[in-house]
Amino acid sequence: MLTTMERKELIALQGKKERQRRGLFLVEGVKLVEELLQSRWEVERIFAVETWSPGRKTRAPVVRIGDNELERVSAMEAPNQVLAVVRIPKAAPAPPPEGLVLALAGLRDPGNMGTVLRIADWFGVSRVICSLDCAERFNPKVVQASMGSIFRVPVHRQDLAGYLGDCAKHVEIVAACAAGGENLFVLTPREPAVVILGSEGQGIPDALMSHVRCRMTIPRAGHAESLNVAAAAAVVCAEWKRAALSRM
Repeated sequence: MLTTMERKELIALQGKKERQRRGLFLVEGVKLVEELLQSRWEVERIFAVETWSPGRKTRAPVVRIGDNELERVSAMEAPNQVLAVVRIPKAAPAPPPEGLVLALAGLRDPGNMGTVLRIADWFGVSRVICSLDCAERFNPKVVQASMGSIFRVPVHRQDLAGYLGDCAKHVEIVAACAAGGENLFVLTPREPAVVILGSEGQGIPDALMSHVRCRMTIPRAGHAESLNVAAAAAVVCAEWKRAALSRM
């Protein structure tokens, strides 16, 4: 059973300010909590209904609560058995790029952010670098959309211009979906590389474009006005990995 204090604290963690103040965030649902328990992330406490059973041992205390209690503290429209309180790991600057790195510039939509993390996980992207004005990765919508990839893909939030400036001399820096860019499907991708993806509305800021060596675009064959950033990320990553495999 939840205490009044626990209920208030769980609801408060749905807000960014409280997550930052306490260094904690929420993970909800059977699948995501199972993914969490397979990772090395530090779990503070688990709140679960009686029917939930972990697929593996956990050192975190499990508090049994009712379905109605879970519904009252959940950020999900349809709560799914379990909610975990997780410690936010200590932030660290990104190391020099290896393989393919995605750099996200001004990506504020949490659903798109989480989907990009899932795509990065699928295609084996080495890490994701987020500009300081990107959506916070511990937002419940980001966590849900990532489908557990948030626990596997290294993510760094830092000054993107500074990061690109530090590695520009040694790494291929590519602007994705830039107007007038080279056709992605005839480009010869190289690694290590940093591919910059901007928001659908604003694109890639000029301050970042000054570091770019190559501009590329996904050629349009139909009539849609644009692709959202998650769709563009999937196309870019798929083509990048296809080209890498063809050289083996």
